[in-house]
Amino acid sequence: MSLLLVAALAAATIGMEPAASTAPDAAEKEPPFRAIMRAVFANDRLWLLSDDGKLVTIGATDELPTQVDLPEPAKDLCLRQGAPLVVAAKPKAGEWTVRQYDAGKWRWVATVPVEDEGLVALNCSGDRVALLTNDRLIELQDGSTREVPLSQRLWRGRVTSTAFAVDGKLLVGVNAGEWGGGLKRIDRTSGKVETIERNSTGGLCDGPLNTQCDPVHAVAVEPWKPNCLVAAVGLVHFTPHGRLVEVCGKSVERLYFKPFADGEGSNKLGLDGEPYSTVAFFGLARGSDGLIAVGIDGLYRLRGTGEPEFVPLPKFRNVGDYWVSFDLPDAVLVMTNINQRASISGAVPMLVMRP
Repeated sequence: MSLLLVAALAAATIGMEPAASTAPDAAEKEPPFRAIMRAVFANDRLWLLSDDGKLVTIGATDELPTQVDLPEPAKDLCLRQGAPLVVAAKPKAGEWTVRQYDAGKWRWVATVPVEDEGLVALNCSGDRVALLTNDRLIELQDGSTREVPLSQRLWRGRVTSTAFAVDGKLLVGVNAGEWGGGLKRIDRTSGKVETIERNSTGGLCDGPLNTQCDPVHAVAVEPWKPNCLVAAVGLVHFTPHGRLVEVCGKSVERLYFKPFADGEGSNKLGLDGEPYSTVAFFGLARGSDGLIAVGIDGLYRLRGTGEPEFVPLPKFRNVGDYWVSFDLPDAVLVMTNINQRASISGAVPMLVMRP
């Protein structure tokens, strides 16, 4: 586990005294962390999907997580009209089943036949559910199914991906760990796939948005520029690296970065003017008065083009090996180690907005 991330968690949990059976001494062995791929907040509870297809919920005062029974292992999770929705499938099944949680039961929404393809991303905003595979976009609306073939095949070698819907497009942030991932723009009518990127210097991994080196974890509308989007870039691979990037049509600009003071290379500048060690951002969302981003060292609230308001990470507590914090009024935080699948990192914080 990265010592940087152990230190971050230790700093966030100073003064916390969880039960000895669930909080081992970090100096003796690694703290237990779960490989959480998706998280939402519904019905006053945090819903957490692990990459093994299992789903649990945790309340603000719970001492143990509650297992959620599913007919099949879940492949992804989203929030649709305030209720959890999953895409699920049995191993080697030739179809996916879409189900929405309703009054304690999973209500069938649709069945989608599949062949040699994987689920890249899921989006539940507005009145449509969008399933993005390697080869096609599948949209579910009012009991009907619409399919659009993609203009190019999407890469399956990902850790996680996130889809954000705006103006007839899907913006897909791809997290492939040390292999980058970047940002794609997909037209929901034609299926045309565009890569959004810019390397200002031509250097090997220079930004502001480099497909080969920059995992993108979240996308949000920029409140003070409604025609622009902001993407969160974050990677911990030996040293942390990240920034917030502004995308306005075809224009891609660096919005914010911060040197990571404890990282090797924090005082060495690359050709693009950034230190080699910067804060990695693993979450971003629209808040009540701007944007809120979560980095490995704390929370950043952006209300315009000025310097963000920064606060350190709050205390986390261990709930059955799930490390969570309900201390914030507008968001919940949870630690995940899923990024270790494709980088030399440790646990990093995920941001889950409350409705």
